[in-house]
Amino acid sequence: MKSEATEFWRLLFNLVDDFRELAARRNRNLEMTEFANVTVGQMRVLKAIFAFEEKYPDGVMLKLLAEKVNLTPGAASIIVDTLVKQGILDRRTSEVDRRAVCIGLSEQGKKIIACYGDFFTGVTAGFLGGVSREEYESMMKLLTKFNQNILKMKDENENQ
Repeated sequence: MKSEATEFWRLLFNLVDDFRELAARRNRNLEMTEFANVTVGQMRVLKAIFAFEEKYPDGVMLKLLAEKVNLTPGAASIIVDTLVKQGILDRRTSEVDRRAVCIGLSEQGKKIIACYGDFFTGVTAGFLGGVSREEYESMMKLLTKFNQNILKMKDENENQ
């Protein structure tokens, strides 16, 4: 099982690295330079803020954002400051607590998220080419199980 586990994580890491390299190459080829300046770390922050938008329409507090992306509040603050200066994020006063500052996507940030969503959908459709419906459903069941196992391991780690 150990060699199978090693083979699996190597293949998974290579897949993720190749996917990221394809995204980076796409960034370099974009005509809109504002998209080309977003790093992987910044994209994680943007994705997290986007995920929080439904629950927190006024924006998310820095502490919660930092927890979501597994960064210290200081490190998250540096990324947020950079993205605010680039016009990708906005700082907003909380409607609930006027003393609190919330962070949300600007219009430019929303365009970047949409652009990346389109990109990932297109690339995913490309590498799913030639995969049968049965293979797809099996893969989705496995990926869901992997995700559940990882979440369980995270919970167990946090409770130790």
